[in-house]
Amino acid sequence: SLGAVTLATIFAKLMNLPVKTLADVAGASTFRGGLSVLPRFGLPQVPLAWSTLKTVFPYALTMAAVGSIESLLTMQLVDDLMDDGKNGSTKQECIGQGLGNVMAGLTGGIGGCALLGQSIINVQSGGGISKWSGMSMALFLACGIVAAAPL
Repeated sequence: SLGAVTLATIFAKLMNLPVKTLADVAGASTFRGGLSVLPRFGLPQVPLAWSTLKTVFPYALTMAAVGSIESLLTMQLVDDLMDDGKNGSTKQECIGQGLGNVMAGLTGGIGGCALLGQSIINVQSGGGISKWSGMSMALFLACGIVAAAPL
């Protein structure tokens, strides 16, 4: 599918077809690349009041519960696939995910949870046997965003 997207992109460029691009939708500044596209650290610009917390809390609780459940189910599946006698730590998984989501919020991002597809691909390709697989994926993605975004 990645090859098909690449070929369709090249074909559209060569034929000068009037297609809508991500730059048209998100703005060209989104794809300028370089270190300037990295997020800035800061608190969200929302009023810190009881009414704000009453509005946000139910959604935050729901998202945290769904994300934790999905991540823990993914961890259980990966433990079963690995079949090496070791089990992941549910406590570490939840604490790590929570800290990561807080940091994402402080940099203007959105929270997330375990990626089932990426986890299965890592395990089945033999590379998902340590924390390095996820960290290397994140580093390669960041380098791609910084260096290849203008392309």
